[in-house]
This record gives sequence, structure tokens and C-alpha cells, in this order.
Amino acid sequence: MASLFDQTEINGMELQNRLVRSATWEGMCDDEGCPTGKLVTCYKELARGGVGLIISGYTFVRPDGKQLPGKMGIHTDDFASKMKALTEAVHGEGGKICIQLVHAGGQTDSVSAGKKPVAPSAVEVEQFPEIPRELSKEDIQELVSAFSSAASRAKAWGFDAIQLHGAHGYLMSQFISPLFNQRTDRWGGSPENRRRFHTEVVRRVRQAIGPGFPFFIKFGVMDDREGGLSLEEGVEAAQQMLEAGIDAIEISAGVGQAAYSTRDSDVVTTPFRKRAATVKRSVTVPVALVG
Repeated sequence: MASLFDQTEINGMELQNRLVRSATWEGMCDDEGCPTGKLVTCYKELARGGVGLIISGYTFVRPDGKQLPGKMGIHTDDFASKMKALTEAVHGEGGKICIQLVHAGGQTDSVSAGKKPVAPSAVEVEQFPEIPRELSKEDIQELVSAFSSAASRAKAWGFDAIQLHGAHGYLMSQFISPLFNQRTDRWGGSPENRRRFHTEVVRRVRQAIGPGFPFFIKFGVMDDREGGLSLEEGVEAAQQMLEAGIDAIEISAGVGQAAYSTRDSDVVTTPFRKRAATVKRSVTVPVALVG
């Protein structure tokens, strides 16, 4: 059986061990989303500590996808020199770094986004600070392009891999969840339509980065709220994303946090273990467990 400390490889990327630093919000970028020296130092120390792969904090692909202050952005070529300095610093310590791409969708607010937030549907839900504007079909295609453009920048700037943030109630979670997506066009309704945004983003990003570049997703494989995404649907979505070009899946939460509310000590310490095991039995790529 493999050990956490065994070397491994994902689509040509060699890792010294199987430990992954999952993405967190560091809040160490400037107001525009450009990395600061403080963030570079943070990642250098992580690499020096010997973790196999560092995944960056969630990085917005468009300014209206920004959520918290100090959040990193990858929406402009203006950040090229600072981003290259960041990846070079990690590589200088012998580390590998993956950038996580996100759009907060309806979970941001007008102040952070600079305009009214957008989401698959203009619904009023507890997780949204305000009622968002429903995305038009043209808006959706522009967002898909924003993800693929961000991926191209990341590859050019020296990141070793790309991860989509498809969890925690952000835009991708909003599209796949029947709680948030109440559309009746080709982007909503049936399970196939609700996961169309996922498969289209994966397909376009894979086209942008080519076949030999590691490409992951952090995936909320089920919602922890009544009427939300089921585990069965989530597994089907995972399988389709593999066909579209995903190389590995990190299993996390979708909408809601019921997984953390139990008194079962095993679930509290590793809340997504059972659902990750279900996914692992259903796919042929590496599966990572966070929590």
C-alpha cells in the first residue's frame, strides 16, 4: 500500500510525497489582487517544509469574482512579473505549486466585486449576501473564456498545475446545485445541464494548456443540504469531467456544512473520507482528501 511519503506523479508532474497543502485564503495580495512579498515568503516557507504540492489561495479569474480583501487575482497580464517571482521562489526551495482558479459568483457582494454579483439564477439564499444578477448565456460564455485565459497565464508564469475551485458554494457549486441553479435553458434543470458549466470549463481549460499539463478540480461532490446535489449525481459529474480532461480530484464540500456538524469523531477529523472513497471507486485518477 502507498504511503503519504511515497513519491508520486500526476500527468508528468513528479511530487516528492503525497502531501498536498490545500488552498486557503491568505489575504496577502494588494487591493488589485497582485501578490506581495509577504505571500512569496509564505509559499517559500511551505516549500521549504517539504510538502509535495502547494495549492495557492483561491484566485479570481475576473474582478467580479473577487470575494475577500487581499485575495489573489489572475485576470490581467499586469501581474506577470510578480507571479513569476512567486513561482520561482517556490521552485528555488524544490517545491511545486498549483494555482486554484475561482469565481465567487453569488457569494461575493457589490463592494468586493465592484458591481452587482452574478450567479446562475437570481435567487435569495442564506449564503448570498445579496440577490445576484442572473447570468445571461453570453455572460456564461465570457466566464468560460475567463477561466481558460487565466489557465493560459498560469502556465506561462511557471505554475506547475492548475486546479478549479468547484466546491464550497462558489460559482461552479452554484451551477451544479439544484438549490442555486433554477435555470430552464441548457445551463440548468437536468443534472446533465447543471453540470454543463463544469464540463465546458474543463474542456476549454484543457484546450488552453494542452494535454501534458496537470489539471485538477476541488470538487464539492455533494451538497450537505436537503434538496441539494446528491452523491450519485456528483460522482456522475466527476466521471464526465475526467472525460473532458481532469487529471485528479480533491474531494470537499458543496453547499452547506452538515458534514462538520456531527459528533462522530471520525467524521469531524476527516469529514469527507467516505464520499472520497466512493469517488475513488468510481474514477481512474488520483483522489485527494481534505479536511
